[in-house]
Amino acid sequence: MNTLLPKLGELLVGEYKLQKGVKGEIEELEKELKGMTAALHKVAETPVDQLDQQVKIWASEVRELSHDIEDAIDTFMLKCKGHEPATSFKKVTNLFNKFKTNHQIHGVMKDIMDQVKKVSERRDRYIVDDNAARPTVVDVDPRLEAMYRKATELIGISKPKNELTKRLLEYDGSSSQQSNIISIVGFGGLGKTTLANSLFQELKATFDSYCFVSVSLNPDINKILKNILLQLDEKMYSHIDETWETKQLIDKIRDFLNNRRFLCVIDDVWKKSAWDTIKLAVQDAKLGSKIIVTSRNKVVAEHAGGGIYEMKPLSDDDSRHLFYKRIFDSNDDCPADLCGVTEKILKKCGGVPLAIITTACLLASKPRNSEEWDKVNKSISLGLENNLDVDNMRKILSLSYNDLPFHLKTCLLSLSKYPEDELIRKDVLIWDWLAEGFITDETRPAGTSLQEIGESYFSELINRSLIQPMSVHYLLDDGKVHACKVHDMVLELINQLSVEEDFVTTYLSDGQQTGKHTCTAQKKKIRRLSLHNSNKSYASPEAREQLSKVRSITIFGKVDSIPPLSSFHVLRVLQLEDCSGMDKNHLNHLDKLRLLRFLRLGHYSATELPESIGKLESLETLDIRGARKPNSPKSHKVLFPMSFVKLRKLLRLYAGRVKLAQGLMLRDMKSLQELVIEATRKEKLTIHRGACAFRSLKDFHFYSCMMPSFQPGAMPHLERLYLRIWARLRRGDLNDLGLENLHSLRHVTIYSTGWDNKAVVREALKDYPNQAALEIRWCLTHHVIMVVQYHLQSIIVSPTRERTNNRRCNRVGEIIGLSIYLSIYLSIYQLFWLFPFHEIRIELFSWLSIKSSTMLFGIQARRYKTLLVFILFMVGLLKWSIYSTD
Repeated sequence: MNTLLPKLGELLVGEYKLQKGVKGEIEELEKELKGMTAALHKVAETPVDQLDQQVKIWASEVRELSHDIEDAIDTFMLKCKGHEPATSFKKVTNLFNKFKTNHQIHGVMKDIMDQVKKVSERRDRYIVDDNAARPTVVDVDPRLEAMYRKATELIGISKPKNELTKRLLEYDGSSSQQSNIISIVGFGGLGKTTLANSLFQELKATFDSYCFVSVSLNPDINKILKNILLQLDEKMYSHIDETWETKQLIDKIRDFLNNRRFLCVIDDVWKKSAWDTIKLAVQDAKLGSKIIVTSRNKVVAEHAGGGIYEMKPLSDDDSRHLFYKRIFDSNDDCPADLCGVTEKILKKCGGVPLAIITTACLLASKPRNSEEWDKVNKSISLGLENNLDVDNMRKILSLSYNDLPFHLKTCLLSLSKYPEDELIRKDVLIWDWLAEGFITDETRPAGTSLQEIGESYFSELINRSLIQPMSVHYLLDDGKVHACKVHDMVLELINQLSVEEDFVTTYLSDGQQTGKHTCTAQKKKIRRLSLHNSNKSYASPEAREQLSKVRSITIFGKVDSIPPLSSFHVLRVLQLEDCSGMDKNHLNHLDKLRLLRFLRLGHYSATELPESIGKLESLETLDIRGARKPNSPKSHKVLFPMSFVKLRKLLRLYAGRVKLAQGLMLRDMKSLQELVIEATRKEKLTIHRGACAFRSLKDFHFYSCMMPSFQPGAMPHLERLYLRIWARLRRGDLNDLGLENLHSLRHVTIYSTGWDNKAVVREALKDYPNQAALEIRWCLTHHVIMVVQYHLQSIIVSPTRERTNNRRCNRVGEIIGLSIYLSIYLSIYQLFWLFPFHEIRIELFSWLSIKSSTMLFGIQARRYKTLLVFILFMVGLLKWSIYSTD
């Protein structure tokens, strides 16, 4: 709906030469849609389980209608923009076509307005009253159980409790407000409340006063402040005047706590505003007073100040102990025939205590045999299990979804198309959101791109603990998050919500659909289709009709056959993750997808793209990275047809291996902003100045055996340059690069397997633009990359191997030999004379770091300290200190 209103406005003010009657209908439709949008937002703010069934059905009808309207508008706009006058005869033909198109849109608008009126009559002009969304009963908070668990039932909590106790008492007596606050952050079900309560029960006796209050998603601040007063002194405040305002309550708490040492737990904080009010009452934490805050949102935890403790899932051993304790009343006694399915269940639970306890309670009522347990395991994945414990778990997790703003709910639901344990690339996800219209100009701050808005959405979902950050770019190793995963239990919730809102239809390999289908989910049209190794047939007329309005198709697993593309006239996203068995004939009728904006062909095995790709008038993103022949680990080149340059709206091309002659063919593509290509052989790329040569390009990634050359005036708007050169660079290679000719550059990264002479680096930096950051990486040994960040004035040394989930390594000596340490330190010593570093940092498998002003050195393997200190001394680094990290 958010993308539809701007398009209607464009129709009215644009050069579409609409008939007066059509303009009037569009203006009337625009008014109606604004009312519908406001009502839908109001519905979205109410938890799904609290909505009246009539409202759910109405909201589903409105969403379906808005999709149909947008499809009609997009098709009309495309037809109008497709008329390009040339000869006199063609001008006359185009005039006739415009008249015909106007006549067609008039008929379409008439049909749309008839449908709008029918929906209006059924829902009293789209006004969603408050009574329709009001829950009939007040649910008991399902997190309440965590407050009353016995200490003997708590598993895996000792280590975090001991660490937090140490932190809390470390600054005992400090007058600093920040040192007296600890925030525990993590997604729902990890045990934040359980941990905070365990700390509270153990430490409260050492304080003069104490209180434990829960804030919740929609807090009554006055009620919370009264609760604090009652816990501080029930006798004194048992007759609190109900008319007291917030300020009076805050003043009473402050007066009571003055000159007292207190412990205060503020549990389940969702909003900064709620914390800002509560902290006014407890902010004078003196005399060693302590405040513990728990939140699912990292931004809120950072806002609270003080230290942050991020909750981690239970270890595999602790997960087993908790599961066995709950179901077998034993820490390690599991029947042999159930061990296999138990491991599958625990893997799905992912170390989340809430999920483990819920599943164990569910299985307790089932026969103890592997077949029954396997059925339960599968039914939870599909969202089919209907059980009080499962419902309570979903309620806890759904609180995070309910707190999301409208636009983030849509983005999160789009993740329901991914399989369990799928590594989801951030760039692919954002391109999907852009193509679907989930990211709009409506709230874009000045000076930011839609891509940057998408990145902020991605970061917000991470901060709210709904997706788990991952890294895939081990060579870039820039500390940024490049991918994510979704916990299985969170994915199950998203799948169910997606089904209830008719958002994504997902078929698994056995033909089953994910999610539990309700009456509102019995739809005639599929809008988004996701196939997970599915061979489902769409040959029947009924199936074709279902797919006629599909906007997005995503296929995981080998693509042996796909529904005929000629059926998808309104498709925006075509994402094929494994095309290794395809040839270009599989993409017949690609030219019919005139509204397609994002095309991804993973592991594309054909050697050329079809000629019809040039007719994708709306295509903005094309991703064919990793193209390779079947059963071959090596990538191969993909040829672009001559029609490729007709893609006037193409913004992003991630192409993989191409011939440079073809790469240069892309220079006339006026809209291209991001380009990733790899040279197929040892050939020099020289980019000259030209009237249209890459005039819009801002981001360029180039992989080759030879350094390219940028001539004066080349790529005038280039901001980011990444070069990966698979060869040792010689004197003069960097001098020929021509970085000084790229005046818009903000960041450059150059990776090479080595340099013949250090003077190569120093000479190349001589004329480098001062406003940009330059990062140079090269291999010191087989395992190590040296990174120089010039003008950022730092060095980073990191391994070429990919880090496993960013986990720290426990035993250094078993992975890296002494020779690598020596080569690192000798190279650092050699570099001191080359650059005026203000900071030097060395990373090895993320557990080693050095900073040059005080030369801090961190390592987990204590037995190597003496040896490494000796090495530091030998290379002249005399100022040092050693510490250990987790």
